Amino acid sequence: MRKQWSRWSVLGQQVSDGAGVPIGQVVDTYPFDGGAVEMVVVRLDRAFGGRRMLAVEDLWIDGFCVRTPFAAWQVEDSPELTGGRHGADDPYKARSHWRFEEPASLYAAA
Repeated sequence: MRKQWSRWSVLGQQVSDGAGVPIGQVVDTYPFDGGAVEMVVVRLDRAFGGRRMLAVEDLWIDGFCVRTPFAAWQVEDSPELTGGRHGADDPYKARSHWRFEEPASLYAAA
């Protein structure tokens, strides 16, 4: 059974990569109108991290944080959000990036 994500269940959650290394914190969701959550906006912990979008179908809850199968460097290399809340094309850029990205566990197996 798939988890039904809501805006209030993910806001403020710590996000970790597949190895358990903390990446950042969920600061917003898309769409932000209260509908079904499709993507989360993560503020990265690094000094020049910025904000990135992750699709919720790739996320799972692991104890007290949200986990992604991607490594921290993959999240940092994803498209950064434009200034302000997020631009009209930001979700489409993020979706197209994550559609072709392979989880870090596949790189370790090679």
